[in-house]
Amino acid sequence: MRKLLATLLLLLGCTAGIQAQVLLRYGADIDNGWGDAGMVATAYVQFPSAVTTAYQGNHITRVRIGLNGPATNVYLYFKTDTHDSQNLYRQKLDNLEAGWNEIELETPFALDGQPLAIGYKGSFASAHGIGYSNEKYSDGDIVYYNSKNRWTSTGGSICIQALVEGDNMPQNELQMGRMGNQTAPYEATEMTFTGTVRNVGGNDITSYTLRYTVNDADEQTLPVDHALAVNATDTFHITLPATVPGVYNLRVWIDQVNGQSDGYSANNEVSATLTVKDPAFMRRVVCEEYTGLWCGWCPRGMVGLDLMMEQHPDHFIPISVHGGDVLEIDGSLDYSYQPFISSMTGAPSCKVDRKLSGDPFYDIQNLYNMETGSDATATIEATATWNADSTAITMHTEYYTAADLANAAFNIAYVLTEDSVTGYNQTNYYANGRNGDFYGWEGKSDPTSDCYFNYLARGIYGNFTGEEAHTGAVTAYEPLTHDYTFEVPATVADKRQLHVATLLLDRNSGFIVNAVRTAPTGQESGIDEHPFQPSAVSGQAVYNLQGQRVMPGTRGIHIININGQYRKVLVK
Repeated sequence: MRKLLATLLLLLGCTAGIQAQVLLRYGADIDNGWGDAGMVATAYVQFPSAVTTAYQGNHITRVRIGLNGPATNVYLYFKTDTHDSQNLYRQKLDNLEAGWNEIELETPFALDGQPLAIGYKGSFASAHGIGYSNEKYSDGDIVYYNSKNRWTSTGGSICIQALVEGDNMPQNELQMGRMGNQTAPYEATEMTFTGTVRNVGGNDITSYTLRYTVNDADEQTLPVDHALAVNATDTFHITLPATVPGVYNLRVWIDQVNGQSDGYSANNEVSATLTVKDPAFMRRVVCEEYTGLWCGWCPRGMVGLDLMMEQHPDHFIPISVHGGDVLEIDGSLDYSYQPFISSMTGAPSCKVDRKLSGDPFYDIQNLYNMETGSDATATIEATATWNADSTAITMHTEYYTAADLANAAFNIAYVLTEDSVTGYNQTNYYANGRNGDFYGWEGKSDPTSDCYFNYLARGIYGNFTGEEAHTGAVTAYEPLTHDYTFEVPATVADKRQLHVATLLLDRNSGFIVNAVRTAPTGQESGIDEHPFQPSAVSGQAVYNLQGQRVMPGTRGIHIININGQYRKVLVK
């Protein structure tokens, strides 16, 4: 396990007149290699005066160079700055092997507090010759690509280490390492920050004390009783609550080392931020899937949507849009999905938030991850309420934005979907296992009526692009409302299986900003029950859910015309 953290030595404080050895370095380990085959390049690390000042009166006696591949005709350089043409020190090294190469300086190099760049120039027959650590430090990652006459970088920290020796080394001196900012996941209740300290003095450390504040309040003390040898690194952890939205600045500093005050403040403090996002703006992802009874591969879309609903029930909103079959919404109706169907080139396929496209089984999780990787700019909630006789649904929508907008352009559309629809023949290319096992579909016939159609689109109200909801300025967190009532189409088989997806759309881009899925409330079932008596529907035209006329006494859920209104009846 690594004992050293590849991190910058900052200014060292008090000195104690003791003989010791300290490493100036960035890359602690050779994690990767950089460069082309046949190249000549010079790799540098740059130590500012804030590093070297504390070592005045001491000397660099050896340099360690870490290579990922062998190099020939190697020279070692010391400069004030990487771009200087004049060398402070130069030594020919001949050839170096892959791995760590330790070079003793012909003349120890005296540190005088000035900035110092250390580099080596070499020829690399094979690619990926320059060794670098994966930990990224810009001052530790400077490359002059001699073969192409340009400056570049490896993307990490170049493995160059300088050994400083002398009898004027600092003691009781810790250096604080980096600490990364964090954003809490929505489900998190707390977040833990991990930091490091490194003993960059000339003596061993037996204990140290940290202090920290959050937003410069409630100072806390964290005592640590760990033995820490010279050049060794220790790790500490600080846990913060993550339940209230906001941005929290964590400031951590070294207070005492071996019971004494840390001698220099420039290298003993680090800050990081914790961002706790408002869960109201977590994006709900809408997947509009194109499918059909004629499509033999479409069972995978049915499975894909079901799996996503199992994994993300609160933030995935599926809508299954049939085209070219009896489940397609009549294209002449103003609540049809015809614009969507016309835009699709094959099935099964889908659009996510009307922004991303792909396969509703193979691609859907990745598309979902791409959308939920960023917050929504607006949040939305809606209620759906039945009217007295369960023939219409009234929607009430409230939404607001996370920031002030000068020229908002919002539309809203309402999509009625039905679950557990059955009685239709689905083409099935997985039948009899001829295309492998697939979630039980290999055991069904082709075609098969042994399936349920979920999230089936029965209508999109306010039309496909939505009804205008708001135009103009919007104030952050100021609620906006939208109300809409639509009649439930007679094609619905079971009103107990209905949901409404409310889509908030950006009128300019056409993308779905956010959405919510809700079930209508206010009535139990919305289905009139009739006993199995021909007189119950005597004299009325009776149709099944496919629009075919049937005998009045036929059992099942049917559509009849009662006093000029189409009603759904359950004939037992």
